Amino acid sequence: MSQSKRHSETSEEKADPFNQRGFLYSVLNLPDAASAEEVRERYRTLSVLFHPDKQREETIKDTASKRFLEVQKAYEVLSDPFLRTVYDIYGFEGTRMKWPLELRSKSRDELMKILSRSKWELEVQRMEDSVRSQGRLVIGINASPLFSNRGYAIAPSLRGNLHSLNARLGEIRTSSFVLRHSLQRVIDDKTRVILTTRAVSGRGGISNLLGTVKHQYSPRINFEATAGLLRGHFVMMRARYHSEDGTYVVQTTLSPSFEPALPPITVTHSRRLFKDSMTQGVLVCHTGNQPHFSINVVSPHRFGTKSDPLYANGEEPQTKLGSWTGFGTGVRQWSYGITLAGLGTSLRAEWGLVLPELAAQGSLAIQLSLAGPGWVATGAWGDEHAGVTTTIGFNAAGVELTLNLAYLGQRLVLPIVLAENGDTTLAYLAATLPSAVFMLAYHFVLKPRRRKQRAEFYRQARRELLEERSNIHREIEETTLLLKETARKHTQTEKGKEGLVVLEAVYGPIDSDPEARDLVVDVTVAIQALVHKSQLYIPGHHSKSGLQGFHDPAPSCAKSLRIRYTFGGRMHYCEVPDYKPVVLPLGDHLVGPVL
Repeated sequence: MSQSKRHSETSEEKADPFNQRGFLYSVLNLPDAASAEEVRERYRTLSVLFHPDKQREETIKDTASKRFLEVQKAYEVLSDPFLRTVYDIYGFEGTRMKWPLELRSKSRDELMKILSRSKWELEVQRMEDSVRSQGRLVIGINASPLFSNRGYAIAPSLRGNLHSLNARLGEIRTSSFVLRHSLQRVIDDKTRVILTTRAVSGRGGISNLLGTVKHQYSPRINFEATAGLLRGHFVMMRARYHSEDGTYVVQTTLSPSFEPALPPITVTHSRRLFKDSMTQGVLVCHTGNQPHFSINVVSPHRFGTKSDPLYANGEEPQTKLGSWTGFGTGVRQWSYGITLAGLGTSLRAEWGLVLPELAAQGSLAIQLSLAGPGWVATGAWGDEHAGVTTTIGFNAAGVELTLNLAYLGQRLVLPIVLAENGDTTLAYLAATLPSAVFMLAYHFVLKPRRRKQRAEFYRQARRELLEERSNIHREIEETTLLLKETARKHTQTEKGKEGLVVLEAVYGPIDSDPEARDLVVDVTVAIQALVHKSQLYIPGHHSKSGLQGFHDPAPSCAKSLRIRYTFGGRMHYCEVPDYKPVVLPLGDHLVGPVL
């Protein structure tokens, strides 16, 4: 995404905060599951506090009116069961749409199902509009003569060596050529039809026309069937069942060549092994001419902000800025297993790393079998629109380098045979070269560019934050003034009983980057006003920038709320990420002795 586009999106968010996810809940400081009575009670409190007629100073009436209208709009939507359901699914934009009157008579469960399906259809339509066809071209290349010493020797002169190199290049051959192109048609929200042409050149190559039908019977069951419509008739069928206990996949292929033998069947079962972990176990059983049975354990571990269990379902929004290194968030994954297949029995272990901020990932798989050791190293760089993947494979049969280039659904794959034997030195060199290129690109291109972008981002945010004529800055100051009396009364009450006394609260970037240190907003008064009966609760899953007295000092940047407070006469401190709930007081926040 270009810098100008990111800036325009940020400007739109700041111009219309209603478009922020969950903004209306933040205005009333309520969780998504708040009852109708809680909505009414919070509305009464805030509408009295911000009512323009209650303000004595003319200078703050405009800000009070704006806050009052925000509270009114939040109540208008959240007090209406139909509009609230629409808002929960579509956001504020959905409340502006025209909906059939008969939907208001539906129960909440029925309405949720109808609206979710409607949203899904819109998403499918958008995807269909962006990419309607996919192509794949595979060109196999045998480049082993280039690295073979057979029949060649180092010449005493440069001319002789150039002649030898030219002879080697002349022996490189194309070993295969496969072209696939597919078109997809969505029949309805449950059924898709895909037509694929496959052209193969070379000895033994069979071209074909494939037809595929995918049908979603229910959220738990789907079915897929692919048939060869020309030469090499076959029908491949696959069914998948997903439940809370795990996933079952059954696949088989029917072909005249199997008669009178039974067709091969593959059964796969995967499930989570522990409730508090993403570790999965996978069993695969295959029957046929080459039966095998495998057991695998896959254990992914998130790190960075997305490792928090609160966001296990992907509820945490993606921040556009990210960390300055690009290694702030990601996934580390281990997998290991055994395959029992007669002489093909093997042990396998794999380690992988995914870095979404750099749009990069890599993995290393090692396999031990009766035929000898082998390994596969893979590196990928790109996103869903374009990318490049490099794979190096090594075993006793040879060394192969595969380049995979993708752009807007079109893919070019170049499997290149570097050696037809287990040349260990060549394999390590082939794996080292792409890694070295990436590291050089990271240190001399990506890393400096990220630092420059971050510095410019924070400078721009600082200019906007400190601009004296900023309407947002003035409105926040006036909102704080409106809350000041309520905050003073709460603080005075809490001090009298050694309850929850908020001493300082700031809201700003969670980043430790020096450029971000002064991009914080003092929200002490706003937090003091929320204290009730020695307790403070702010729901999670929404940005706190929508709370009264808050504003976003650095859009698209991960933020946190830092609070220093006393409870029972003892000092406490906490730092809470933006989308996590705030619950005070807690014993874990204790940092000092009795004052």
